[in-house]
Amino acid sequence: MHQGKVRYLGSSSYSGSQIVEAQWVARKRNLQRFVTEQPPYSLLVRGIEEDVLPTAQRHGMGTLTYSPLAGGWLSGRWRKDSASAPTSSARPPARFDMSTPGNQRKLDAVEDLAVLAEQAGLSVIEMAVAFVINHPGVTSAIIGPRTMEQLDAFLPAADITLSTDVLDRIDEIVAPGVTVNPIDNSYGDHELLPDQRRR
Repeated sequence: MHQGKVRYLGSSSYSGSQIVEAQWVARKRNLQRFVTEQPPYSLLVRGIEEDVLPTAQRHGMGTLTYSPLAGGWLSGRWRKDSASAPTSSARPPARFDMSTPGNQRKLDAVEDLAVLAEQAGLSVIEMAVAFVINHPGVTSAIIGPRTMEQLDAFLPAADITLSTDVLDRIDEIVAPGVTVNPIDNSYGDHELLPDQRRR
């Protein structure tokens, strides 16, 4: 930053405790601090609501979320009647193996969310993106359209505010702070390593 090569620093997929530690180290060593965090966030991956979003807000950080469609799960393509393996090698197979209990739970949630979106007069994409960008702790969301058609499907969400009834129903389908399939959490390490266990 002093050389002008970058203007701001940010972290990506940090847990709440890592954000706090990074802020503390920057202050203690009189260094530039991270001013933004980039975590995954979607209707199916809500784990950051529990700690990451409030921590970033307390430290005055922006939150630039990614994967509002949960890696394509909320694109309308993945439904119980049409579930199949993705063709792209860039997609982790474990996240799309329809035989696993975690992904079966995602399919159930996607079905319920699709019904809710239809009842609200929205596409699943519009509801998913509106949900993410309207959270008070979210500064913006990274979207990844590859075609103009995909971009056109995203854009209406910028002008949508979800009603309290819709938000309450979303919370019934996927509870706040919950990631439907824990393998989708791309931040922090929720597994206690053997040397960190009490016994």
